Parts: sequence; structure tokens; C-alpha cells
Amino acid sequence: MFEQIIPDKCRYDVLSTKIEIRLAKAEPIHWTSLEFSMEVAVPQRINVSSVAANQRPSYPSSKPKRVDWDKIEAQVKKEEKDEKLDGDAALNKFFRDIYQDADEDARRAMQKSFVESNGTVLSTNWKEVGVKKVEGSPPDGMELKKWEY
Repeated sequence: MFEQIIPDKCRYDVLSTKIEIRLAKAEPIHWTSLEFSMEVAVPQRINVSSVAANQRPSYPSSKPKRVDWDKIEAQVKKEEKDEKLDGDAALNKFFRDIYQDADEDARRAMQKSFVESNGTVLSTNWKEVGVKKVEGSPPDGMELKKWEY
């Protein structure tokens, strides 16, 4: 079964690996397949108001197996959240989470303090860091060296 399209609103892109064709439907009907079939299928009208705002539509595909990428993305995010890290990886994740959840002033303070102290100080207090230069403080038993460019 073939349905009507609006040729003026259709477009195509010729890429190096594929040809993309975008067809604009004349009527909001759900196409069950992109391949020709001798069977006469009853067109299903799409009710726009019944589609949830955060639910993505499922489009017809020529692939036999469908992949739910939203489900895979949610699973990967859950695994990343539940992952138990140790050593440097745990420390890096801790600082990344602090930076990601911080406001703009805290991020600015973290960047300035880390750069000015040659990686020995990390502060989130912009009122303190923004006023003066941050001096480095090496760990016990170590010496801070100034590098000249």
C-alpha cells in the first residue's frame, strides 16, 4: 500500500556511504512498513495528543531486529552510577561529580585554583580565590618547583 506524500516538503541527501530520503506525509498515518506488500493494510491514524511528551516514536525500519537505544542508554547510565571504582579512578570521578554539579562561580574557582597552584590546590570558593593568586602547597616531603616557559 502506498500513501500520499508532499513532494515540495520532501528532501534527499547524497552522502558518501548512503542516501537519506525524507518524505513528508500528506496525512498523519503510521506506515507499518517501507517495503511494498500485496496485503492491504488498514492505515493507522496517529493521534498526536496520545503520544507522551518524553516518549520517542518508533519509526519503520528495514532491519529485521529493532534496537531500543533509550533502554540501552538507561542501562549504561545505571551501570556507570553503580560502578565501584578505586584509587585514581575513584578520585577523578569524585572531582568530576563535584565540578558537574557545581554552579558557575564554583567551576571558575576550581579552574583558577588548580591552574595557579600547579595542580596542588582545588577550591570551590570563588570569593576567596577570585581576589588573590592561589599559592601552591606541595604534599609533605615534596618541594614545589616553578617552571619557566
